[in-house]
Amino acid sequence: MVVVTHTMLWENRRKGLIRGNWRVLSGKEKALYSVSLAYTKPKWRKVLLNGQRQKIEVSRTIVETRLVQKLEELFVKLLETRSVRILKRGQAKASALLHRLEQMSVACWLVGLKDWLKDPVYIFWLGAVG
Repeated sequence: MVVVTHTMLWENRRKGLIRGNWRVLSGKEKALYSVSLAYTKPKWRKVLLNGQRQKIEVSRTIVETRLVQKLEELFVKLLETRSVRILKRGQAKASALLHRLEQMSVACWLVGLKDWLKDPVYIFWLGAVG
């Protein structure tokens, strides 16, 4: 069972802000994240322990499976690096080109292009160019 805590939310948000991925999230995703942060925020309570008044920290965790899944998807979006985004974009372009090549009759010089579209360095270049 996966549990989401305030520190997890805070650290992932901080990393997402540093990497610039916070601006990629939609308004609803940002709102869900902010509400989750507010819900799990620790609070100080005064209680009697052994006859003495002491402060203890009380915090909540999120255990609802659908909400945890949504937050994990947001974690993935926030923790993406530039190179991962470039590779995803290049992979999408390469798969579109491969699909187009399969539909048309391929000239003999285009056969080498299929090998290029499977090369990770070329896929990275495709993502970086466009």
